[in-house]
Amino acid sequence: MTQPQLSFDGDPNGAAYEQWREQFCRQVANVDFVPVGEGRVHRTIAPAILPRLRLSASFGTPMSFVSLGTNDELVITTSPNSALRGAMGKRPLEVAAGDITIGDPSIKGAQITQLTYGNFQTALLPRKALLRACPNAEDLIAGSISGANPITSMFLRYYDLAHAHADKLAPAELDAVSQHLFDLAVLMLGARGDAAEEAQLRGLAAARFEALKSDILAQLDSPALSLSDLAATHRISARTIQLLFEKAGITYSGFVLEQRLLRAERLLRNPAMRSRKIIEIAHLAGFHDVSYFHRAFRRRFGATPDDVRKLAGEAE
Repeated sequence: MTQPQLSFDGDPNGAAYEQWREQFCRQVANVDFVPVGEGRVHRTIAPAILPRLRLSASFGTPMSFVSLGTNDELVITTSPNSALRGAMGKRPLEVAAGDITIGDPSIKGAQITQLTYGNFQTALLPRKALLRACPNAEDLIAGSISGANPITSMFLRYYDLAHAHADKLAPAELDAVSQHLFDLAVLMLGARGDAAEEAQLRGLAAARFEALKSDILAQLDSPALSLSDLAATHRISARTIQLLFEKAGITYSGFVLEQRLLRAERLLRNPAMRSRKIIEIAHLAGFHDVSYFHRAFRRRFGATPDDVRKLAGEAE
């Protein structure tokens, strides 16, 4: 059986577009893709299938997505760089770029239009499970949820992580990531009581931990990287950060040290960095006490930075 073509780039008036529209859009995605405006159509689509939900990130020219009414999930939709317009049955839909809306693909003819060139992201969630945790979810259909809301921002950030790494995760890891993203969706939509408490314990903690690690990795080479500044940025206490790391079986300082040592080791093995001095490598990895760097590196790898560089050169 031939796999359906996920993406399209070409004239929307020819047989090739109609074939893609029928074989992928209607038969696989259960949505009709209708071009907006004149000219060439470009749409790249990258799906990610998780145990509890389905993600789809696409990018391209303005497009209307029209439901065929055959899907009973609810869909969380956003475009970070394009306003969205449409209707869910009798409910008009108007959403600013970066904000979120809830769609109901069980309504035949329900449609969302991406008005300008850019990204379009969706997360399809099982309706029954979502309504058990968040009974008011259907009241939010076609409404607008601010992307600046902290929980919404956390959901979008974790969405990007889940989408990027889903194909590399083991089944147990994929299941956990799926549950965490579902929990964040529930909190974003306004869960209350036990459902909200469970979601906070699972999803919010996991997403916050991933966001913290991501920010640390982005600042590894900075001497200004500190626990107190990280806590202020994320609006949580330094002790909360320490507890999140301890729960994962490592200390905050231990994580930072390990990541800096791993970066230094990668740089030392990189042929493009061969002309750089060891002290420069240390600074690029975030070490500003070179003596400490040498001691920590030898304890971690059982060899000096010079040894690692020489062995890498001999292996070429």
